[in-house]
Amino acid sequence: MKLKHHPLHKASRLGWDIARESAASILTYELYPLGLISKSLPTLPSLSLRGPGSKLPVLFIHGIFHNRSTFAWLKQRLYSKGFRQFKEVNLLTSIHPIPRLAEQVARETRLLIKKYNVPQVDIIAHSMGGVIGRYFVQLLGGDGLVRNLITLGTPHRGTEWSRYSIIPHIRELTPQSRTLELLNDCPPPKHTRAIAVSGDLDIVIRPKDCTWWDGVRNIHLSRVGHAGLLFSTRVLDIILSHLNTDEPMMQMNRTSPLKPNTPSKILNKTHLTI
Repeated sequence: MKLKHHPLHKASRLGWDIARESAASILTYELYPLGLISKSLPTLPSLSLRGPGSKLPVLFIHGIFHNRSTFAWLKQRLYSKGFRQFKEVNLLTSIHPIPRLAEQVARETRLLIKKYNVPQVDIIAHSMGGVIGRYFVQLLGGDGLVRNLITLGTPHRGTEWSRYSIIPHIRELTPQSRTLELLNDCPPPKHTRAIAVSGDLDIVIRPKDCTWWDGVRNIHLSRVGHAGLLFSTRVLDIILSHLNTDEPMMQMNRTSPLKPNTPSKILNKTHLTI
């Protein structure tokens, strides 16, 4: 019997994955004050000799009960790859409904386009932030203003946990809620490339298939959970493979789950399990 298939090896690996996911969850909340004391997340100087990355600004949208600090690690890694134009919004997710939050994102997007004199922006969104980004793209005229909408651990079909929230706006994430039904009845974006990334260890999204966004590229990662997506090098590779491409939008074709050998293959499949 090969060691990697041994029950003890599998149990050990699962234990390590759970410990790593727990550490990621703790870290996201330890970083929380960082998002309150500054208008933009600080970045450390980069020793990389890489040239500038994409000329398009990157807009980050956080999820429930978080703030801009959610993206501290991803922003630093993108900075080290040559990206320089960022904006992280702080949203009152426990006070305002999704449509109003999407309006704030719409304003920030148009301000970025004007500030940097660019035709589009790229959006990276986590958890509920992905639903907010979708609302902007699909219902508020953002299709085409956004080049890439990359969602991480987003409950595109809702999550059962939201049923137990005492906050009405959080219950917008209940499966078959009016907001989600409205979004899922819309056709996928025509001029924005949308990517939905999910993790196998995500216990926030239940059932697991609620991360699926019909009609766009869905990528399911093994051995990572809801918070771990924010600190994953595989997620970083997926993001870079889309932000660094100038390829036009392509027609999506349904395929069986395949494992890519290189990040570039991520661009050519609709549903991947990695």
